[in-house]
Amino acid sequence: MANGLDDVVAAETVLSDVDGLGGRLTIRGHSLGELAGRWSYAQVVHLLLDGFFDDLPGDAELAAKLGEARVEVFDRLAPALPLLAPLDIYSAMRAGMALLPDGETLTDALRLIAAPAVLAPALLRLQRGEQPIAPDGKADHAA
Repeated sequence: MANGLDDVVAAETVLSDVDGLGGRLTIRGHSLGELAGRWSYAQVVHLLLDGFFDDLPGDAELAAKLGEARVEVFDRLAPALPLLAPLDIYSAMRAGMALLPDGETLTDALRLIAAPAVLAPALLRLQRGEQPIAPDGKADHAA
């Protein structure tokens, strides 16, 4: 009987391939080094979602839809933020995301993708005694 997890497949995915020993991560056929700093956030999201949604728009429209999703997430979760803020940041993030619909549409997926970029700064501001700032739907996702 062998010890360890060598040759154990935990999951199969079309999204990525990990070569832990070689220190390589491949995402949809592209090395992490190729993507990092060269592809926009919307381009990487498009790469990851391609083939899962028939209505997946091009990069520019996808970036705009991500902006709309950030605004919608903030509007939906703003009333719950004061209740989440006393929790540690990880528990608060999980609880906040659990309040969002988890359907199978592109809109649902974009809300879940947008949520961490909305929740993290809002919760951290509240934990410092400051008011959360609504996201600018026209700004880049990392803004």
